Amino acid sequence: MYKLTSTRVRRAYYGGENIDTLTGIDEPSVSRYPEDWLCSVTEAFNPDMVVKGEGLSRTEDGRYLKDIIEANKEDMIGKETEMRLLFKLLDSAERLAIQGHPTVSFAKEYFHSNYGKTECWYILRDGGCVYLGFKKGITKEYWKQLFEDQNIEAMLECLHRFEVSRGDMIFVAGGVPHAIGEDCFMAELQEPTDLMVITERVTPSGIQLAESKLHCGLGFERMFDCFQYEGMEREEVKERFFLRPKQINKNRTLLVGNETTDIFRLEEFSIENEQSFAVDNYGIVLVTEGNGSINGHTVQSGSRFFIPFSERELICEGKMKFLFCSATEQ
Repeated sequence: MYKLTSTRVRRAYYGGENIDTLTGIDEPSVSRYPEDWLCSVTEAFNPDMVVKGEGLSRTEDGRYLKDIIEANKEDMIGKETEMRLLFKLLDSAERLAIQGHPTVSFAKEYFHSNYGKTECWYILRDGGCVYLGFKKGITKEYWKQLFEDQNIEAMLECLHRFEVSRGDMIFVAGGVPHAIGEDCFMAELQEPTDLMVITERVTPSGIQLAESKLHCGLGFERMFDCFQYEGMEREEVKERFFLRPKQINKNRTLLVGNETTDIFRLEEFSIENEQSFAVDNYGIVLVTEGNGSINGHTVQSGSRFFIPFSERELICEGKMKFLFCSATEQ
């Protein structure tokens, strides 16, 4: 079990105060570092300010998790060739720009990547909203015209808007247009890429985005093929993408499982006193409340650990809640 330090990542929006609070920073503040990437082996795509290694997580002794995995793959990730998860904390003080992510098939063809960017959001506190999925009748030609006109209000009107609350679990398939609203604090689990296309040239707070950030190297014609133009009614979006947690037992809740995706799995554990749990694969732990110990390591709110493939048991003591995400078995 490897304890990782905080990996704050620069983004084109403001936020992060709730992350500061969760991780015990004395004077929480809003900044351009509104995300914390947990046990990450993925580099951020920030073409306006490239920082080598940004997004890669380190252990307390300064080693990159990516290098540790590469040096001992069988122990760390079993028979897999690479780690297939990216887990984040995301805290928005403003609405994020409207965007879409590639499916695996699109990513393989146009980004030469084995992964797209299917993701899911677990809301950690009340407040905020999300925009998700096209309404009926939206075509690629109309969507492209709105981009050329930079008619942001009309773009947002193309999407369904939902208020969110603590405990909401939202699945966002590749190709589905979306935007995270102001004042959202969430844990985000996704495929391990930073691939996206963005339809706003300027963010709500006035940050001008580089053209390469908008089309992610695809060019302005191809980027619109990244979206899936399947229009849905509001209730259909809610039924398809707002998931219902399943209680496994009094201490363990399945948030995202095989019925939703064959990419990853997300569970929430509630610990009182001493308990142990078997897990199926390597994964990432994020403590969201309380304190105690896991596999002999002292933990508290904001602690994050990588659990190797060879260590598929969580021995817990204390009073706490934590999230555990894992890659599905291949």
